[in-house]
Amino acid sequence: MRLVSAVLFVLILLPSLLMSAEIRALWVMPWDITSADKIDEMIEDALAAGQTDLFIEVRYRADALYTQNRKDDTFPNPEPRSYILADDGFDPLEYTIDKAKPHRLRVHAWVVVFNATPTLPSLVEINHIFRNHYDWITFDNNRRRMTNVEQFGYFIDPGIPSVQDYVLNVLCDIVNGYPELDGLHLDYIRYPDASLGYHPISVERYNNHRVQYGHLTWNQWRTQLITEFMQRTYLAIKQINPSIIVSAAVIANYRDATIAYAQDWRDWLQKGIVDCLYPMAYHLKMSEFTKQLEFMKSLEQDSRIVVGLRAWDANGGSLMPFRFNSSQRYSVLDLVPRIALIRKMEFAGIALFSYSGIVKGGALRYLSSLCYTPEILAAVDASSNAFNIDVSPEDLPQYFAAQISGNASSVHYQLELCLPYEDSWVWELWTYGEKLLFRRKRYYPQGNVTDLWDGMVDGAQIEAGTYILRVYPEEGGYQYYIPVVLTGLSSI
Repeated sequence: MRLVSAVLFVLILLPSLLMSAEIRALWVMPWDITSADKIDEMIEDALAAGQTDLFIEVRYRADALYTQNRKDDTFPNPEPRSYILADDGFDPLEYTIDKAKPHRLRVHAWVVVFNATPTLPSLVEINHIFRNHYDWITFDNNRRRMTNVEQFGYFIDPGIPSVQDYVLNVLCDIVNGYPELDGLHLDYIRYPDASLGYHPISVERYNNHRVQYGHLTWNQWRTQLITEFMQRTYLAIKQINPSIIVSAAVIANYRDATIAYAQDWRDWLQKGIVDCLYPMAYHLKMSEFTKQLEFMKSLEQDSRIVVGLRAWDANGGSLMPFRFNSSQRYSVLDLVPRIALIRKMEFAGIALFSYSGIVKGGALRYLSSLCYTPEILAAVDASSNAFNIDVSPEDLPQYFAAQISGNASSVHYQLELCLPYEDSWVWELWTYGEKLLFRRKRYYPQGNVTDLWDGMVDGAQIEAGTYILRVYPEEGGYQYYIPVVLTGLSSI
């Protein structure tokens, strides 16, 4: 896997993200971007409704609604063109970017992460992961491989290192191939549920980890794997495009997210490994919806939380309110108080799932007349802050960066750090199999520092290869995990 080409990695931590205006986003599913005409209509609808961001689903189930390796093959991407598209060479992502940009609509590549196949058997049989990496599909707690109908198709197991490497290459390829992208949006970055995730490789790694480092619950292990992937993705994507927005759709009920799905998104916010979160607050009961927002508010991360709203009819109909339809449990009139509460609590914005659900029967136009008129939006946007993820010189002390370099003509590896504060710091080198190879503790000043290492491990020169560099303050706190490639030193 080519995550770094010059043994260099830089991490930018953003202490605060401020939005230039309320974010008003639409999740757009792949069936709505299969042609130029459909995309034109979708953009027209988004503009009429005062939307600011489009989340275009370009990786549905390990397939491509974009051009793979569009720029180069730095990040190998073998995934095939999606069955949803005609075989005509049309690139929905490129077209959407080209058409949306003149209207100042931000475009995000929405990607499904660990959910690898559809549920329909005929589509499963032709799926790239199913045909080529069936061994990656996860197991349940009875050590039986999951079926394609238990969730939303087969899930590949995050506890397999090659799974994480494979998916990360795909995500990096998308960002590398489309430098005009405003964002990368991660979905299904989680386990399917608490009973799944017991792939033998992950179980073996878990048992080895416990032997080496002490007690760790199974759910802590699962959570660690998901957070590690979130972190690796953030680091890798920011190396390619520091200005891109990395976001994730997450389970809104935090307890369910952490216990059932191993998705500790509060931890991601605290560690600064995601720019924006989109909690999917889809509960039908307003009381439950309110509880979820109150918990989000308690995190004091308002400017980095965009609340996702249920915007579809369970029976496939329109969300237009019908006076004589007694079976209608949810309509535009249920969205209105939710939007009002989000604005009252001053979150970063609102996302509607989905475009196809809300546009039926004129429901989006009706919702716009109630919540998105030009007068309402002018007042809302006037009270919003400025969105900026660029790094200014005066902010540099708040950021962390690291690189380790050396080659066949060198006798030492050179570690260069940019540290956010003066302290006793520890840096370690680990294998991907969680084996500690080297550890050094030193007192470093704030800012740029350099350290030398002779590359010796247990009396021998470390082999060339890919490793994990961990850096953290001795007294505890956030650990930085950085993939590095060591190329070998001079034997002189």
